[in-house]
Amino acid sequence: MEDEKMNAVDKVNEVLPAPQLFTLGLQHVLAMYAGAVAVPLIIGGAVGLTPAQLELLVAADLFTCGIATLIQALGIGPNIGIRLPAILGCTFAAVGPLIIVGKNLGMQAAYGSIIVAAIIVVLIAPLYGKILKFFPTVVTGTVVTMIGLSLINVGITSIGGGSGAKDFGSVSNLLLAGFVMIVVLLSNKFFKGFFQAISVLNGIILGTIVASFMGKVDFSPVMNAKWISFVHPFNFGFPKFDIGSIIMMTFVMLTVMIESTGTFLGIGRVCDKEISEKDIVRGLRAEGIATILGGIFNSFPYTTFNQNLGLLSLSKVKSRFVVVASGIILVCLGLIPKFAAIATIIPQPVIGGATTIMFAMVAVAGIQMLSDVDFNNNCNMLVVACSIGVGLGITGVPTLLDHTPSIFKSIFSSGIVSASVVAVLLNAFLNHGNKNVETNIHTDVDPSPKCSEA
Repeated sequence: MEDEKMNAVDKVNEVLPAPQLFTLGLQHVLAMYAGAVAVPLIIGGAVGLTPAQLELLVAADLFTCGIATLIQALGIGPNIGIRLPAILGCTFAAVGPLIIVGKNLGMQAAYGSIIVAAIIVVLIAPLYGKILKFFPTVVTGTVVTMIGLSLINVGITSIGGGSGAKDFGSVSNLLLAGFVMIVVLLSNKFFKGFFQAISVLNGIILGTIVASFMGKVDFSPVMNAKWISFVHPFNFGFPKFDIGSIIMMTFVMLTVMIESTGTFLGIGRVCDKEISEKDIVRGLRAEGIATILGGIFNSFPYTTFNQNLGLLSLSKVKSRFVVVASGIILVCLGLIPKFAAIATIIPQPVIGGATTIMFAMVAVAGIQMLSDVDFNNNCNMLVVACSIGVGLGITGVPTLLDHTPSIFKSIFSSGIVSASVVAVLLNAFLNHGNKNVETNIHTDVDPSPKCSEA
């Protein structure tokens, strides 16, 4: 048994030849690329940033993804980084709340909330194990479902052409988004392995090519972009600190902690390594530090990506130095503005066609988690029903809280946060003393759709 554990550790610490490290690392980058750039493109587009600012967001995202991945895989000292083949990317859980903050208070307030919430994550990581009992499957499944459901309207808005577009809802936009969806579906149907894993990226690439023939792609940002440039901190100005936004983002980061815990456990299973509470704390500290860097360098909150967990299972290569190579590649891409500019020319209908499927798959993953919940227990049913009802209600009718105190509105104007708070409080109240409540945390959410073999 000891020999098997030692062999698992050796596989994780194995340093492969440089050509293999580069090839396998690039494969991981391609698998996560669509999800990685989707978050800055969606938030920037919804807030109304210019193409130049979007380019900045994408470059900062790729750069910080690389730094974050290196911190997680290599570690810093004995207490930071899980030291497993884990790749970090921007979390979808923060999309809705950051759009709200960015629209109402500006990007400076958004980055202020990110930095403070991330510091809180680093500080409370050691206490995380003591509060896990408040997040049984009925809570985590509800929250993950709500993340997906609340973001679908963002994807649908992009399908129409983006908020405020003159041709919003035009037939050409709908057909373009439909084409992207069909490519994603066909990629899942007829491809296997790696090419199936990048089905969303396939749809984005082919959709952009078709859009260029329709006259919907402006190549000038790519032509005008520099080849080399450094990512500078605080490009939107020094952060502003709004207490309501900070509290809301702290709730979001708590959700991200739960999501990442499931991913850590999944990576441990693939690598034949038992994940201890200390491993989880080290991993969460790394994510907190990465998110602080995200707030400083104009990016967003980070989580360990599930897309790459699937690719890890597929490749059977367990070396953490493969994702170290991925991190280096991402840093390099972030320093090439011309590459970042390519992502900014993707038309909104293409982004919408891809992300609507991704967001819906997140919701389905949450529903799968809820399938493990005992719904013969009426309390569990009430927890899910009330949480999703409140969350979707606030998402669909954002003016509901207009007459409440401003701090209350700034915290609970996000459907994800509202649903999370309701789920935690109701579960603690209704299921208090119920020893049969499932407490395992597993959130292996992969927003990149894949069809299993028949």
